[in-house]
Amino acid sequence: MGVWAKQKIEFIKKSQEYLLYILIFLLPLQTRWMAKLGELNGGYWEYGTYSLYFTDVLVLLLLCLLAALAIVNHKFSIFNFQFSKIWIIIGILELVIFISALAAPDKSLALYGYGRFLLGAGLFFLLTQISYDKIKLYWGVVAAGAAQSILALQQFMTQAVWGNKWLGMAAQEAKNLGVSVVEFGDERWLRAYGSLPHPNILGGFLAVTLLVNIILYFTLWQNWQTAENIKQDKKYKTGLILSLIFFILNLVGLLLTFSRSAWLGFAVGALTLTLFPIFSGRGKQDLKVFSKFVFIIIAVGGLFFYFFREPILSRINIDGRLENKSVAERTEYNQEARQIINKHWLFGAGVKNYGLAVYNEISNHKPAYAYQPAHNAFLLIWAEIGVLGLISFLVFLFSCFFMLWRRKNFEIMAVLAAMVAMMPFDHWWWSLAFGGMIMWVVLGIVYADRKVVIKN
Repeated sequence: MGVWAKQKIEFIKKSQEYLLYILIFLLPLQTRWMAKLGELNGGYWEYGTYSLYFTDVLVLLLLCLLAALAIVNHKFSIFNFQFSKIWIIIGILELVIFISALAAPDKSLALYGYGRFLLGAGLFFLLTQISYDKIKLYWGVVAAGAAQSILALQQFMTQAVWGNKWLGMAAQEAKNLGVSVVEFGDERWLRAYGSLPHPNILGGFLAVTLLVNIILYFTLWQNWQTAENIKQDKKYKTGLILSLIFFILNLVGLLLTFSRSAWLGFAVGALTLTLFPIFSGRGKQDLKVFSKFVFIIIAVGGLFFYFFREPILSRINIDGRLENKSVAERTEYNQEARQIINKHWLFGAGVKNYGLAVYNEISNHKPAYAYQPAHNAFLLIWAEIGVLGLISFLVFLFSCFFMLWRRKNFEIMAVLAAMVAMMPFDHWWWSLAFGGMIMWVVLGIVYADRKVVIKN
């Protein structure tokens, strides 16, 4: 291979790496081209809308760069591809989704959903192929969370979300009906959205971000212990301080979402991060470092409860008007999912066709916004792509847990556990583009952990 070809390969590899960091940072960005607006019963329907997100373009660009790398190298052995059972599982899941798309009532919408799955799987593939520095990747996640938390703070302080079409943000005010708020007495307090469509989505993202934040601190701390010179020592000390500042900011952002499922997910992840190292026999040193985060969580959480006790208790108490309404709606959506599953248990109603199935088979008189997915990602998967699709997905998740268990990588397992703990309480991990991308990022980091590096 000539010098020119080697230079081109190195340039493409470096471009891939840094474009991946940019993609991770920009994932919460909701800038999109709405190619076709979804409509149901004469109203706008988000789950029938065809969209191309800016982050989708970045994923496609990265895939093109990967293909260019193979062309410049004149062979595909440049790929770090190892055929394993995980790819068989993904292949089966892909086949099941494709079959569900062909059998769906609205095939074009189903094929759009199939395309979104392929895009997510492409992101998973990229994370297994691109050589990246995991510290830089973690910084990308944490910095994205910090940017969202700053937005969350601004929104909570002004009790409004400013609309911006370029950022994909819709204007929201606490006084308006349909906006996510915490209600106590005669007061309505806006729950923070960030740049995302709903506070639960921001909360879920920040729950994952906080766990990555802790893992980043652990990694920096371990590197600091083996620093070889004053420059490295200063670099890691600065990183440790900055990561703690970001943790506090991201924790405040999570609390301002008032998302119960996100709080639960973070608690499950934090517990996993704490308990498993003890069982593995390497807990003393890790617990000493983790104690800093326990102190921060207690201090920040205590202050938050002191100043905002009433909205917190209102949110936890399901006897309140809004909480009662939320529980009733979730129960109704899940009951609808069970009815769809009873009719389409084997192959499902078709990917992205769940709302249409409810409209055609259960009730066709509700307003468009009421045709929401089941608020349980596992029920939704079963309803859309059938029992074979659900089994394939569950086997995929179990395989990821098993891989981490074999490697005794309980840090990444904590992130995966948090995500899985949140999935039974919401649908956005499967139904929305951002949720799918975050899910594939987590799964991609799980699978790619065997080869990522730390650069000094």
